[in-house]
Amino acid sequence: MKNKLIIPLLLLALVVTAGWGYSQYQTKRQWEVNAENQYQQSFEELIRHVSNMETSMSKALVAGSFPQSIRLLTDCWRESNSSQENLGQLPLTSVDLSRTKMLLAKVSTFCFNTAQNGLVSGDQPDSKEWSALQNLRDQTQIILKHVSSLREQFYSSRARWLEVDRLGPIGASGLASNSLNNNKVTKAFLMLEDGLRRVPDIQFEGNNLGFVPKATGLTGKNVSSREAVAIARRFLGPNYKNATIKYDRLIHGGFPSYMVTATDPRRKNQETRLSISVKGGHVAWMLANRSVVRPRINLIQAREKGKAFLDRNGYSNMEPVSDESFANIATITFVPRRNKILHYPEMIKLQVAQDNGEILGMDAIALVTFNNPKAPAFSNPKINEGNIRKLLNPNLEMKKIQLAQVLDEMYNKVLCYEVDGTLQKDRYLIYYNANTGREEKIRKVDARGNEVG
Repeated sequence: MKNKLIIPLLLLALVVTAGWGYSQYQTKRQWEVNAENQYQQSFEELIRHVSNMETSMSKALVAGSFPQSIRLLTDCWRESNSSQENLGQLPLTSVDLSRTKMLLAKVSTFCFNTAQNGLVSGDQPDSKEWSALQNLRDQTQIILKHVSSLREQFYSSRARWLEVDRLGPIGASGLASNSLNNNKVTKAFLMLEDGLRRVPDIQFEGNNLGFVPKATGLTGKNVSSREAVAIARRFLGPNYKNATIKYDRLIHGGFPSYMVTATDPRRKNQETRLSISVKGGHVAWMLANRSVVRPRINLIQAREKGKAFLDRNGYSNMEPVSDESFANIATITFVPRRNKILHYPEMIKLQVAQDNGEILGMDAIALVTFNNPKAPAFSNPKINEGNIRKLLNPNLEMKKIQLAQVLDEMYNKVLCYEVDGTLQKDRYLIYYNANTGREEKIRKVDARGNEVG
């Protein structure tokens, strides 16, 4: 009788195992498709913004009226900022893109400063500014040529971004020269960097690109790699009590940090990486590579999960200011509130899985860069809220006004009144300097607080 039961049981076990394996394969496959689509979307948007940037600069070179010049320079400034954001979303950590990033940043800085100076003086760009703009336009054409050619390769030879993504750890170790040259995508960006090295550097007045903000949030003594592993285990919490956590390598960048990797036998095909600063042992970022197939919690519940995670790890008084969902993963931005002031430069971004509320990612680089425990508290603003209300556009319907700290173009912290208002169906956040009344910046956001336009 027992022998008769063994064969059916073995067959049942085989079917269950095969079904589980197929399910895991499908989950991984879906994650790969979503990741590839997201990378390709960022790449297409990069091409579009660089193309618009080049067009705006070309038009500005022939513009004969002051209003047209200002409008075109402003358009170019917005496009260059968007292109920098799209470039940062691509998996190109294995490639040195310092020249490309510097050029995009120079275009942004030049167009912003020139437009701002023009509005103050009422003058058209002078000959030096015109020459600098022409040189920036010519070098932008180099970027546009290379990325447009690369797009053709994607369609003709079926290049894949995930293949580039897998080169990241190899490239960071300095052992990937052959791999980078053999991969069509990384080779194209290496050729772009080489092309930009062959053109002269562009200098202009008001260039603040050499300024790098000091990471004032890195406090405390240096920690060892073994201490970094212990910090990672405490940070990940009880859900990772059975995980294997090990030191991977030292990362050189804006500040030295340890790469720590966590693997858990209960989380098949999932790896969690953390960057922990050498000075002070602060967690700069964390990322887990798993897809979320079916959502079970909404954005409000995801916010609660994120807030609980931050509270457990000692990030107090954090308030959510925006959230959005993509591929069943909620991205939530938290900002600390101290002395009734929202401190936007010290934001933390979390990725929360909408199936079980697990924290899949955290970006705290802004916090460790701009948090300064030794800085004196802001003094009372010289302008009161009532005076700010008088400065508002009469067509704006104000919903809320509160104090907030933001950064200016030179990374200086500025105390402002944040005015939350609507015009027709559009929502805006407008920032007025709390000491001068100057309108520092305007952000157009959606109902969830995310930047649009």
